[in-house]
Amino acid sequence: MGEPNVWSVARLADVEDRNAEVTVNGFELPCEIPADHGPEPAGATPFGLLAGSLAACTAMSVRTFLRTWRISPGAVEVRVAVRPGAPPMMDRQVSVQGDVEPDLREQLAVEIDNTPVTRLLRDALTIRTTLRTGP
Repeated sequence: MGEPNVWSVARLADVEDRNAEVTVNGFELPCEIPADHGPEPAGATPFGLLAGSLAACTAMSVRTFLRTWRISPGAVEVRVAVRPGAPPMMDRQVSVQGDVEPDLREQLAVEIDNTPVTRLLRDALTIRTTLRTGP
């Protein structure tokens, strides 16, 4: 079948350590597992990595979609915040610097709601999205 395109490994030094060394496609990233009743750690966390995956996938999908329509997107910024709860919720704010006509903006919103990572996560948690286009 060949080698996988994407791979990840996480290692915990011992049972008491809350820091995992995560490797994604050869890039190392420390990740801290939050304590059950403590404050959220300052570094990467498992939910932070999910938020980062959603943000990166959304930004790349927005740029690809607009370029397909021969529209220069300008800067694209996606911010994702994880809100605690059962189940947790993600707030996704998508900002596109370029001008997008209303009809295409509606199509872009549909594209955002159907990115690969969105499809994987939406059955497990709520993703609330706001989209802003133009300068």
